Amino acid sequence: MRSEESSTLDTKSMLHHVLTVEDPQGYRNFLLNNTTYSLGRSLENAITLRSNLVSRQHATLLPLASQKSSCFFRIIDGSLEGKRSTNGILINGKKRFSHILSHGDEILFSKDTKAVYQLISAIASIPKLGSSQNQTSNISYPNIKTQPFDETEPLRFSPIQSIPDHDIPAHFLKTVNQFISSPELNPRPIIELNLVGQILYINPAALSQFPNLEVMRINHPLLQELLVQLVPLVNPVSKFFVREVAIKDNVFEEIIHFMPWNEVIRVHIADVTKRKEAEAIISYQIHHDALTGLPNRKYLHEHLTETIKKLENKEQRFAVLFLDIDRFKLINDSLGHSIGDLLLNSVSDRLKILLKQDDVMVRWGADEFAIVAKEIYSTDAVVQIAESMIQSLTLPFNCGGHELHITTCIGASIYPDHNTDVEGLIRNADMAMYRAKAEGQNSFQFYVPNMQEQSFQRLSMENNLRRALENNELLTYYQPQIDLSTGKIVGLEVLLRWKHVSLGSIPPSQFIPLAEETGLIIAIGTWVLRHTCLQAISWQNMGLHPIQIGVNLSIKQLQQKDFLSSLQLILEETNLDPHFLELEITEGIVMDNVKEKIILLNEFRKMGIQLSIDDFGTGYSSLGYLKNLPVNTLKIDRIFIEYITYNEHDRAIVASIINLSHSLHLNVIAEGVETQEQVDVLRSLGCDQVQGYVFYKALPADEIEALLRAQGVTKPNQLEP
Repeated sequence: MRSEESSTLDTKSMLHHVLTVEDPQGYRNFLLNNTTYSLGRSLENAITLRSNLVSRQHATLLPLASQKSSCFFRIIDGSLEGKRSTNGILINGKKRFSHILSHGDEILFSKDTKAVYQLISAIASIPKLGSSQNQTSNISYPNIKTQPFDETEPLRFSPIQSIPDHDIPAHFLKTVNQFISSPELNPRPIIELNLVGQILYINPAALSQFPNLEVMRINHPLLQELLVQLVPLVNPVSKFFVREVAIKDNVFEEIIHFMPWNEVIRVHIADVTKRKEAEAIISYQIHHDALTGLPNRKYLHEHLTETIKKLENKEQRFAVLFLDIDRFKLINDSLGHSIGDLLLNSVSDRLKILLKQDDVMVRWGADEFAIVAKEIYSTDAVVQIAESMIQSLTLPFNCGGHELHITTCIGASIYPDHNTDVEGLIRNADMAMYRAKAEGQNSFQFYVPNMQEQSFQRLSMENNLRRALENNELLTYYQPQIDLSTGKIVGLEVLLRWKHVSLGSIPPSQFIPLAEETGLIIAIGTWVLRHTCLQAISWQNMGLHPIQIGVNLSIKQLQQKDFLSSLQLILEETNLDPHFLELEITEGIVMDNVKEKIILLNEFRKMGIQLSIDDFGTGYSSLGYLKNLPVNTLKIDRIFIEYITYNEHDRAIVASIINLSHSLHLNVIAEGVETQEQVDVLRSLGCDQVQGYVFYKALPADEIEALLRAQGVTKPNQLEP
């Protein structure tokens, strides 16, 4: 499963080769067989491109002889005779004379005409024609079987369509002209009748396939309602018409040729059951997600367009909700895509239970789902829907033997309050979801009018952050760590600051999450590590005693395959003794795939690097795993320190953490210490070190240098060999 929208092809299944053409008259899907196809605006082409901007014969599709490749067709510019098209063809944005097509290739014929080549696997079952399908589509997908049919079965007719002469498809002309002088030899059924319903002629193929024609005459299923539908459309100009008749599980296409000179109607009949079955498969695959079976984003667009069009009361409200699984990529990367796929299916199944009959849920892509909730009478109803979904997803999932706990964020837009067009509703719900993610896990947000401006500001912030390293706008500050028994500075933690040339100081709470989300944290993290090592060596060259410096690591840095070698290179280039570098890793990162993390942490220890667990107590309640982690220090999160002077529960938690840590020979640092009363309590509980405003805030390098000189910092005991 990919992090983008998944449409994995099952190579074990039979593949359908599909060309989806988009021209000024809309979309069409062509099922390609092992034959050559001509494409152009001429009606004589196998695939007609309905645009005046393309050449009469613009391109040719040739089947490949080799079946070992995943590509089955070659497209060439122009005809097989070597005549090139006027515009040429662009494949995925590049001009080509000849190209072997792969799944997903986009072909541009002109500015208003393009096509996409796809390989689509067959599916086991498709909803039957006319059946009511919750969670699928308003479009019917017949499951047609090629069996003998009962002519007494109820019929289903499509409306008759008039075909102007200049738009007659090539296969129409071929059908009409085939054996025109000898209809008795035509293998397809032909029936002729007049405008009052008298049958004038039945060819042998029709009598053989439909033996009741002579008895039932105009009441035969193939002819029922034909005159009622046709007569109002007949005029001297319109000559060709088409309709489909479904009899039980078979579908027949009737090409109706009205001959005004003798007022005779000739009906050419073709069994298109297999073609309709293929079209149903294609349509289902195009509108549905291959992994979950849910409708996809293409379906969502069409469904919303149809919903808005059919609304009789334009004040009637419905909601579009976007739902995103928090930290899904972490699960995917650490446990594997197969577990990620199981989780997506489980989330889908759990959410479907919460939907009302007319609601629709689609997989928008990756770990995002969209829900259309109908008949919304108040904003409270939308809040209740979102809260029920959030609550449902907090229950654990069992996926492949792994117990997974997830959180989610949901954003919503309401028609017509927040927009009245499809794109606007989707965009606003998506923006609201990202605002919810910024608020934290299990959050919900409605769209508000200024979100678009805020999204623009976020994009601007991202662009500025990308240039921050180039412009030397990032700075490292250092917060001292104080030994409670001596009152001396025994360590430093690096804290990153951003000073923009025009925006001024930007707090880490604004740009660190953005760096994590965009992946910029990898480049920034590497810069911080190198800059910290250089600063440590600089202080040592000034004659100061070496001091341990802690640097926070991101999960994205640890996921880099070359992180160990990159870190080793930084230490060698800067010539820093690894004992004076401490890597700080949050509890949540450590507990994600513990076995792999233990292996990685042991590699750090082999290099001589010190390790600490940051924000301890916020991720997991169990402390038993600590005995297996090769760490030196445990840092108690500030949320337990804030109320320690008057909250007995927090004091008990801190005391337990300190006692357990000491029993495992771990050093303990309390973060966020801001009052002398907190210092006194921590000292009484046996805490080793503290860090916070009560002693020092984060300071620039020159001020730290002055402090180290004044206090004569010595190397901490735990760093001695």
